[in-house]
Amino acid sequence: MAKERARRPTDFIRAKEMRASKECPFCPGNEEMTPKAVAVYRDDGVFVDGETRIRGWWARCIPNMYPAMVPDPDAPTPEWMAMPARGGHEVIIESPDHESSPAIFDDEKIIRMIRVYADRYRYHTDRGSSYVSIFKNWGREAGASLSHTHTQLIALPMIPPLLMREVSAISSMPSCPYCNIAEREASSERLIFREGVWICIAPFYSQTPYEMWILPCKHISSILEMSDSMRLELGRSMKKALQRLSVLLNDPPYNYMIFQMSSNYHLNIRIQPAISKIAGFEKNTGIYINPVSPEQAASELRSVL
Repeated sequence: MAKERARRPTDFIRAKEMRASKECPFCPGNEEMTPKAVAVYRDDGVFVDGETRIRGWWARCIPNMYPAMVPDPDAPTPEWMAMPARGGHEVIIESPDHESSPAIFDDEKIIRMIRVYADRYRYHTDRGSSYVSIFKNWGREAGASLSHTHTQLIALPMIPPLLMREVSAISSMPSCPYCNIAEREASSERLIFREGVWICIAPFYSQTPYEMWILPCKHISSILEMSDSMRLELGRSMKKALQRLSVLLNDPPYNYMIFQMSSNYHLNIRIQPAISKIAGFEKNTGIYINPVSPEQAASELRSVL
């Protein structure tokens, strides 16, 4: 339960409106409108800022003003029914440009974004967080409250049940199922493109229309295990995937989520356009009805660029 989340501001007047404003707390010059940054990235270094508002940044990480997790939460009442929401909740502002996004970042900006993700992931795992969720909501329908490009990070005191079930299933198998998926799908009709060691596919079991997965063909568990070349290839893969989505579906709202753990997991990134509704059947059964086959989605996504 995070009652403060209900107070989040929004600058979305219309779904497609993205207008820079003196009121945008994520734009340069408005640093006083946000909590003090936990990390500021500039050309001359990385600064952990506790007192002043550092300007001239190309990325800025701040505590979420309306957090789902906090370092020192109140105990739930009654205590035996729930655990405290102990952890962290940050906003990663990947660009000072109000109208930019990863879909149009150049190589330098995209690899910088991956670097910031890795830094903040390391920060929270080093401090004992059991799971660090990194995700992006793009567009009001996908859950974003502000249109300036940003990513969220939530550090949790436990491994989420979804991941626990997945890890349990993986541990019962003779080999990594993600490695098997990457090997099989690299030559299937669901392959959208390949970028170095990374593949982008429309997964056979897509939950949403035009869902995409980005997988390394090399087994790595987290973003911390990547070489510089792998980070660049991943950044280019994310850009290509989001570009194709934007061209094909006219810049739709979407969510992307980075699934990773420090254990023997296989990192994967899932991109889900928010263009269909999760309705009663899905909520009642956990079974998703997808009106677009992954083969059709892959064919259309391949054709646009």
